Amino acid sequence: MGLSVYFDSRFKFRVHIVELSLISLVIILAITRAAMKDAPPQRAHIMGIAIGIKSSIFILYQVLTEHTQKFQKWASPKVNFILNCVDIPFWAVLMGLLFSANGQSCVGSSCAVSWILTFLAMALFILTIWATIVTFFEYRYFGAKSTRDTGYV
Repeated sequence: MGLSVYFDSRFKFRVHIVELSLISLVIILAITRAAMKDAPPQRAHIMGIAIGIKSSIFILYQVLTEHTQKFQKWASPKVNFILNCVDIPFWAVLMGLLFSANGQSCVGSSCAVSWILTFLAMALFILTIWATIVTFFEYRYFGAKSTRDTGYV
């Protein structure tokens, strides 16, 4: 069993949909946490909104250029790989900042929301690593894909 079993590009679209769903949840919970009166919002909660919007744009670029004929002229496996590489440290930093913020002060219902954000950032960190490895294999070994190749979706 090679790595291709675990990093099959056929699952990339599904993983992107899961990532977009989790990112939407992160943005909603970060806005909710920032609006709570229990404790003042911290830097990590505000950064969750910005990182979520940035990651949404990156993933939408990848999905649209791979699955839409109109945007295919901007498709590039190298760019997909670079965008996924850029996302990894952002989710890692958010996860670390949330762990730190929760360790310093965690009060009331805002504590639960903050821990949920922490575990969502951890899940997105892992999914982004998976997507980075898949896009590396696509860039390195398969070359450019066309929309005809994505008929499995």
